[in-house]
Amino acid sequence: MRKRIKKFIKVGALSLLAVLIAGLFIAQSCSSAQYSSGDKRMKKIEKSEQYREGKFHNYNGPMKMNFLTNLPLLWEFLFADNNRMPDVKIPVHHNDLSTVKAKNSDELSVTWAGHSSQIINIDGKLILTDPVYYNSTVFMGPSRYNGDIPFDINALPEIDLVLISHNHYDHLNIKTIKSIHKKVKHFIVPLMVGAELEAAGIPAEKITEMDWWDEITLFDDFLIAFAPTQHFSGRGLFDRDETLWGSFVVKGPLHSVYFSGDSGYFDGFAKIGEKYGPFDLTMMECGAYNQRWHHIHMMPEETVQAHIDVKGKILQPMHWGTFNLALHPWYDPMVRVAKAADSLGVKLATPVAGQTITIEDSLKTERWWEPLITVEKLP
Repeated sequence: MRKRIKKFIKVGALSLLAVLIAGLFIAQSCSSAQYSSGDKRMKKIEKSEQYREGKFHNYNGPMKMNFLTNLPLLWEFLFADNNRMPDVKIPVHHNDLSTVKAKNSDELSVTWAGHSSQIINIDGKLILTDPVYYNSTVFMGPSRYNGDIPFDINALPEIDLVLISHNHYDHLNIKTIKSIHKKVKHFIVPLMVGAELEAAGIPAEKITEMDWWDEITLFDDFLIAFAPTQHFSGRGLFDRDETLWGSFVVKGPLHSVYFSGDSGYFDGFAKIGEKYGPFDLTMMECGAYNQRWHHIHMMPEETVQAHIDVKGKILQPMHWGTFNLALHPWYDPMVRVAKAADSLGVKLATPVAGQTITIEDSLKTERWWEPLITVEKLP
């Protein structure tokens, strides 16, 4: 009997070791692409104030998480439910993109594709943010729980600009990039992320890498600025913080928008507001939060405060209602952000996935999630 037990333990241990080794091998193969040490683009990276000893750094220190602190979290992810995914069908607007193709030169409109993927029509230019139009093709990436992308990707018109905030799988989807790049005039990405796009076959001349506070003028009268956030990067287990992360300011001749990417709440929002505000629209992270990683993801109440800090006029919460990335109920971000916005007099834009909304004073907030949750579930 003892020999059988020992044999069982030995086989189990070897099997677990094999799984771990395979997992580490796959994780390494998913790591971020890098420039070689002699590449001319490394000169700019090495001069960055954020880059030290091969890593990029937040102003307020590194992400406060490690393997040991993640163990209880992993257990909860595996065995806790907490309504993280809806047990009802979330409404989706299947968009034929006709509203996107009509690029009025004096209009600001946004089509939410889910999570942080936006199609922005600003003063006659079309801009995509963090386009993730497919479920992930790797084991570490997320899958959409609210259905497929709510439009035909082949129906996309010519895109003037794609902005990518960082290289996490829910923000940089290589299959999407490969599918759309022939229609895209230009990509703007954080430092080192250009290597990822080049590895996917994007010509280097179509890519601009930016450091925090870098600015570029495009289309003669559009200012694009890359601003700080408090977050991290990585696509595998061994490439943490080897690429930069951040947010984007877009100022056209008539309208301006702020796209937050991912971030914990920090005083950088006020600095962005002082330098670039006010904004007609802010698209702010509001989802996938937890007290354990409060350093790098905002609580919904902080989302509203960050919008105020950057001097926003209308707030569109994003980064919610698409992927199962945190332990809170799927509806929690909108319940809390709406309550905070009401208390502070902040106007919300709350489209369903696929819906195009025009940003104007008469915009109405449709709280479409409220009928989908019971009174007992509300906090």
